[in-house]
Amino acid sequence: MTQDKPTDVDVLVVGGGGCGLTAALLLADLGVDAMLIERHPMTSPLPKAHILNPRTMEIFRQAGVADEILAKGTPSANLRTTSWYTGLGGDAPWDRKMFHRIDSWGGGALQEQYAAATAETCGNMPQLHLEPLLKRHADARNPGRILFGQELSGIDQDETGVTATVLERDTGRTWQVRARYVIGADGGRTLGPLVGAKMIGRPPFIDMTSIHFRADLSPYLQDDDSVIRMITRPSPDGSWNRGGLVCQGPDRWDRHAPEWRIGVILPVHEEGVEDYSEDQAHRDVRRILNLPELEMDILRISHWMVEGVVADRYGWGRVLLAGDAAHRHPPMGGLGLNSAIQDAHNIAWKLAAVLNGAAPALLDSYEIERRPVAQHNVDWSTFNFYNHLAATAGFGVIPTAPPEHNEAALRALFSDTHDGRVRRRRLEEFYGTLRREFQGLDVELGFEYSHSPVVTGDDTPPPPRDPIGNAYIASARPGHRLPHAWLERDGRPVTTHGLLKPGQFLLIAGQKGEAWLAAAKAAATDNDAPITALAINADGLSDRDGAWARLRGHDDGGAILVRPDGHVAFRAPSASIDAARELGDALTRALGRGPPRQARGAPQSSNELQDAGR
Repeated sequence: MTQDKPTDVDVLVVGGGGCGLTAALLLADLGVDAMLIERHPMTSPLPKAHILNPRTMEIFRQAGVADEILAKGTPSANLRTTSWYTGLGGDAPWDRKMFHRIDSWGGGALQEQYAAATAETCGNMPQLHLEPLLKRHADARNPGRILFGQELSGIDQDETGVTATVLERDTGRTWQVRARYVIGADGGRTLGPLVGAKMIGRPPFIDMTSIHFRADLSPYLQDDDSVIRMITRPSPDGSWNRGGLVCQGPDRWDRHAPEWRIGVILPVHEEGVEDYSEDQAHRDVRRILNLPELEMDILRISHWMVEGVVADRYGWGRVLLAGDAAHRHPPMGGLGLNSAIQDAHNIAWKLAAVLNGAAPALLDSYEIERRPVAQHNVDWSTFNFYNHLAATAGFGVIPTAPPEHNEAALRALFSDTHDGRVRRRRLEEFYGTLRREFQGLDVELGFEYSHSPVVTGDDTPPPPRDPIGNAYIASARPGHRLPHAWLERDGRPVTTHGLLKPGQFLLIAGQKGEAWLAAAKAAATDNDAPITALAINADGLSDRDGAWARLRGHDDGGAILVRPDGHVAFRAPSASIDAARELGDALTRALGRGPPRQARGAPQSSNELQDAGR
């Protein structure tokens, strides 16, 4: 065939979901010649993931899409809590109860804590709306390079690049493209198996059937500020009807929203799952909600296997796996899509740096840094899943008990008596443990890379960690995310993250850090790497209320060097007569060129991640 597509690119991105499209956006902003291929003809019509945590919103802010996501997604007024219902219908004393609410995603009483940690708020946009938004921006920044309906069918690697063979699905013709590097963001469907990646961990343990439907639920709901309403409906026979009811907008996000999604849990390998019909979907939605006469329209039904796995390797020569191709999570905690976008953020600047002369060894740090985070998030999400099952013990319903025992327990639980209040308080205590899922600020912002060989450590201890994952302690320790603090620049407020520029390192020096500014200029020249170098109380930048001084971990003569992805690469506690050498060594190391620093054993389990500070 006559090939009218690019035959040579720097980076080929395989997969046009949230991870791949974000990678394409970031690479374009970094000036990388990239192309994306996706086997489907359009972005996914499935709701899929929806929560966008603050770290992801910081990345989207850098990519220039945060404001549009916030404007078109769920308003903050409808994203404050998660609520639990015993169902939306029924006449039993335990029916139609909203029995628990918890502030979530930075809402309610969490607002002050989140605002101190980040300039961004959580976003919420189902992927069926997010992906078209990202694709539109990716198309604009990569004209003719975002190609849907194109399926990878084979790769051939050599020392200088990868030759990819691509099937054009609507014609059946094949074509080839040569890339120096390939990002596999296809969910593990093609590229992972082609390179021999093995997924390690808990294999599929649930078939989650996701039902996207249209219905008027406003007469039955009791709140407007929950984007997720968990249905936990007990029966005296000891059985449960469970489902997560998630608002899908698209124009309203309160109880009057027209579209919803609910998940039906089916056993893995159950016969007939693939033949799950609309009639069954109607039946299951009505059963879970306890609304047998609910008028509804089924929009779409999809199946996906819930598993908790991480790829044994992220790098295979010039192929790098990201997102679901590298790790797959239970949905509890919303860490899957967020982890994927953060993978893209980590890898994009490193690819750009290597293409501009940094050592290829820099790419080895991608797996060293991101795989432990993925393992932690998989473990965390899996625990969250089972914690929902454990919390139901607070109802006092015992599966093996006689129905009359369970009915008495449920009647007592919701009775207007002292005993009922005691039982409801116990139930509240059980469900309070779920805050680790919905208030996980430390999980969202606290992951760090101090074990990485491209980070210059300063031998300071990591900050203490909250085992529940709620309390986040910001730190400018090398490897950690740059702490957020409000500064003033030319009389206007600017967050420290607003000082970052695509593909550039950032040096923030104290007001007596002139030596570090000079060192930054020399290091940038020697390494051919751009550095934005600023000093407090110079360059129009002021720390008027001392917020940055309380977080930076150095005196007025010191400085920190921040990588393009917003993680600290080096910290100087004070002035140094050898500033040029120290900063030069740190920048050289951050670019993968040495001087060598032995990476600590990368943590693998969540316990090791706690010990290593993640």
